[in-house]
Amino acid sequence: MINFKLITQAIEDLLNDNTAGYTIERNAERNSDPNRAAKGNGLINISKGTVDYESHTIGSQPWLVTIHPQVEIQFAHNEGWRCEDGLEDAVAEILGILTANKTLNGTVLMTNGYKVEYDINEGVKPYHQAAMITITAEARA
Repeated sequence: MINFKLITQAIEDLLNDNTAGYTIERNAERNSDPNRAAKGNGLINISKGTVDYESHTIGSQPWLVTIHPQVEIQFAHNEGWRCEDGLEDAVAEILGILTANKTLNGTVLMTNGYKVEYDINEGVKPYHQAAMITITAEARA
C-alpha cells in the first residue's frame, strides 16, 4: 500500500527547500481569505488527491499505482492584472521545481504529467485567484 503522507510531505519539503516567500501548508482547509493569499508570494496548500491501484503483475511487484497529489496556489492583489501575473509566476516556479524532481524525493517512481486548473473570482476586490496543480505520478505497491 502507498503511504500518501510520505508523498505530500516530500512535496512540502521540496517546495520549502526551493522557494521563499510562500506560506506553505499541507492538508489544510481551503482558504477563503484573500488577505492570507496576499502575503508574500502567495499561499500554497498540498493535499492528497486520489490513488488508483491496478492489478498489474511485473516481476515481484504486483500493483501499479497511479497517484494524483494536488498543489493549490493562491494569490491576491487589489489589481486584477497583478493578481494574474503573480499567480502565473507562482505556477511557473512551482512547476519548475516539481519537474526538476521527477521522483518527488524518491517517494514515487516517476511523475508522468501535470494538470493546472484555475479558479478566478472576477469583479471582487481584492482579486483572489487560485491554480490547482494535479500531479500524475506512478509507483509500485
